[in-house]
Amino acid sequence: MGRGRVDFDRGIARLSAYAKEHGHANPKADEEWLAWRVGLWISSLRVKYRSGKLTVEQVAAAEAIGVRFVPPYRDHKPKPPTRAEHRESELLRRFEWLENYFREHGHINAPQIYGTSTWPSAGRWIARLRSQYREKKLPQSVVAKAERMNIVWNPGPGRRSY
Repeated sequence: MGRGRVDFDRGIARLSAYAKEHGHANPKADEEWLAWRVGLWISSLRVKYRSGKLTVEQVAAAEAIGVRFVPPYRDHKPKPPTRAEHRESELLRRFEWLENYFREHGHINAPQIYGTSTWPSAGRWIARLRSQYREKKLPQSVVAKAERMNIVWNPGPGRRSY
């Protein structure tokens, strides 16, 4: 074994340890791990595969670890949520803040001025929710969650304290 060269068996053993730590066996070409250019080694392994210089046993051993010899070499990154998906999840998350109020009162029609004991601005948030409902800007999942929590979409004038 020459300087910087890693034979197949030692490389597969190192790659197996890399895969256990990183969750995959397909590093980028310029990646180093424990002072070993693992990405370069995988890249040269793929070149040998394409040129037919690997035995069937070597290919099977590499594939057992998780090496991909044909593109795509890595899974695609998940797309971040869209603005609408993020907004919907944020609205649904805020309903969780109203769970205690719902259990205590049987509805989520919190007073606009006082809100709840744990969330003082809950009443204003409910009012904005109703406004968005009237403008048909709420996702259906948010409407369904609000109706399960017994929201009144058109509450009337309310109490006035003059």
